[in-house]
Amino acid sequence: MKHTMLDCYGANEHQLDNMKLISQLMTEVVYALELNPICPVSIIPYYYGKVKEDIGISAYILLKGGHITIHTFPIRECYFVDCYSVDDFDEKKLYNFFKEELPFIEKKSKFNTTMRLSGCFNTLKYNPSIDFGPHLMAEIDCNLDINMDTLFEFLEKTSFDINMDPITRAAVMKSSVVNPKYLSGIIVIAQSHIALHYEYSTKKVFFDIFSCMPFDYNIVNEVINSMGNVLSNELIPRGTKHIYKVKSEVEKDELLANTKWQKIVSEK
Repeated sequence: MKHTMLDCYGANEHQLDNMKLISQLMTEVVYALELNPICPVSIIPYYYGKVKEDIGISAYILLKGGHITIHTFPIRECYFVDCYSVDDFDEKKLYNFFKEELPFIEKKSKFNTTMRLSGCFNTLKYNPSIDFGPHLMAEIDCNLDINMDTLFEFLEKTSFDINMDPITRAAVMKSSVVNPKYLSGIIVIAQSHIALHYEYSTKKVFFDIFSCMPFDYNIVNEVINSMGNVLSNELIPRGTKHIYKVKSEVEKDELLANTKWQKIVSEK
């Protein structure tokens, strides 16, 4: 299995704000990499956050035991791509695809691939004053009874437990209608995501959380360990060359109107 991350800077603001274009590119890249999608692309506009510079578009496609996501930041002229697959793919083809279709400045951008190996406990230092956000990846030998309901509840509860800002409800689906090999779920948090992929035959969970803001590792580790025996745990800082701009708030009424659902669903 392979996990490739692209942090791309110097992109065109108008392209990054074009939902039709982002949808088209996400669909095309799956077939360019010869991967196996289990759903069409989902597009999530995010134009009501507390920080104006963090508005943009998120999109994802769930794969057979994996996912591809993109989070765009038009005002910041950058975007982040995340491709995780149990099937092999050419990460250079992924890089070249986005370099051609959604051009970025190479010397300012970052490209990283990890093979998600069992026994790997590699935690790179994360500096919240410099890095854009942490990306945590774990493999877990699960001792829980995982089904569509439990995975849905886990994703929704976890986003609130670690103080993230969900902008969608969780989406959970099997890799096929008959005899599925994987059960996958994803929830989009403010310009980032939490994704889990459960392999029925081995009862392993592949946990993936990318956040554009710091989170409490102790709480996340408690969440991961509650699922079973942790076989690997990697932390990679994303956006290390990111340049922060002055932060500003959107209109209060607009923010309240668009986030009221979060308060309702999180009520005890």
